[in-house]
Amino acid sequence: MTHISQFAVKDFDAYENSNELKEYQVEVITFDGESETVYVEAYNEDEASNKAAAQVGNADYTMVYSYN
Repeated sequence: MTHISQFAVKDFDAYENSNELKEYQVEVITFDGESETVYVEAYNEDEASNKAAAQVGNADYTMVYSYN
């Protein structure tokens, strides 16, 4: 079973404007210690983390970066 932890650079303005689609860079670390960078469009950091983890098999945790 995969456990996803999220480390994000929080953009507090994004919570007020959560209806705005943004591009996120997400680094996904696997249980094997491998790292893969994924770019996703999402409404917030949680959604970006989930989308990226779903794209990378054996995901352990994610680090989310947003761009305004």
